[in-house]
Amino acid sequence: MIVKAWAPNRILDFGGWTDTWFAEHGCVLNFAVSLYSQAIVKTRARPGVSIIVEEESREVVDIPAEGEALYDGKYDLLKAAVKAMEIDKVDVHVYSDVPAGCGTGAAAAVSVALLGALALLADRHYTPHEVASLAHELETKELGIESGVQDQIAAAAGGIGFHLIDSYPGVSSSPVKLRPEVAWELESRLLLVYTGKRHLSGDVHRKVISDYQAGKSESVQAMETLRGTPRQAAAALYRGDLEAFAEIMNRNNAAQKSLHPAITTPQSEEIEEKARRAGAIGFKMNGAGGGGSLSILCTTERRREVEIALTESGYRLLPFHFDWEGLRVWKAG
Repeated sequence: MIVKAWAPNRILDFGGWTDTWFAEHGCVLNFAVSLYSQAIVKTRARPGVSIIVEEESREVVDIPAEGEALYDGKYDLLKAAVKAMEIDKVDVHVYSDVPAGCGTGAAAAVSVALLGALALLADRHYTPHEVASLAHELETKELGIESGVQDQIAAAAGGIGFHLIDSYPGVSSSPVKLRPEVAWELESRLLLVYTGKRHLSGDVHRKVISDYQAGKSESVQAMETLRGTPRQAAAALYRGDLEAFAEIMNRNNAAQKSLHPAITTPQSEEIEEKARRAGAIGFKMNGAGGGGSLSILCTTERRREVEIALTESGYRLLPFHFDWEGLRVWKAG
């Protein structure tokens, strides 16, 4: 049997950082896009599990029959998914449409896709929120990795999602349903740009956490700003006011940068400068920042000029459309 699964990455995560254990409560508005993390699971006669990861190079992790792969910092989330679903006698292939370290939630999306595929193979029937919850639990409890809750939900549910975190890790989600012409106009004016540098290190996360827990005024104010931008951005979209939406992108971006100097990079600053001169009006680092990618909103008539300015400077644009379905899983053979 062959089972396939796709889960979308997300961009424009307004309110990111507030979906974490140390923030305790917050909200996030994010946008699932047609850049997918994918899993293919094939049954086999030979005992054990082989995980084949297709990134810059092809790597294989073998889990012996009746055994567990050692958590060693390499593809541990994939190993944890196989362990949690108690699957044997399969080859697992995983890959992603985005570069490593893109800051678009690819690791969470891979986990969601793999769990979805393994669940179908095991004849378990989970809702999207159940898959997202399990993916988050594996990352945080099984592996002890810092993780907010937004990436898994975006990958599982898709669409434009408003996610309210009343008390971490509990999250309630609602789709943001826009008039079609607003969604089309927004999509037509957005660019996703890869900076060429992987996103933040764990050291920066730890500094942000310690500053916030210590009550550092700049950190506390930044988090309060970030808690407010998701509702503000959603309201601008419901009004169809993309100029106001751009202002909120910039407000969110400034709050992120104030959390730690390393959240912005020379590459992201150069991208903003060149894009603004060419006709961009809104900028938002995806994920925690520190590299990865930026979402850029252009004026309605200047997108092409911004594209040319960035590509001529050597930056990679990642084409996308909004994804309205979230996780999709099917039997292919």
